[in-house]
Amino acid sequence: MNDLTDSDQRRHPRLKHRAKIKVTLSRSSGLFFADMRDFSESGLFLLCSGELIPELNTMVEVQTTEFEDAPVRSTKVVRIEPGVGFGVEFI
Repeated sequence: MNDLTDSDQRRHPRLKHRAKIKVTLSRSSGLFFADMRDFSESGLFLLCSGELIPELNTMVEVQTTEFEDAPVRSTKVVRIEPGVGFGVEFI
């Protein structure tokens, strides 16, 4: 797996887009909403308060709230920016 921490090594270009995202923690009934900062073909970056940021390698499900019946996507936390948010990769 490629290291996604270096922006020069990103596999897919990022597109800035603001959207409210429903985040469900796969191992518990945890649920919260985050703001998407950007996305790409391989994943997205979510802005949220520090206490909500899941641990690295945590599996989470994401779903946009922009339209009804949006697909739920399984993802894995691959990058954390403390105090800012986290990046997930689609699996």
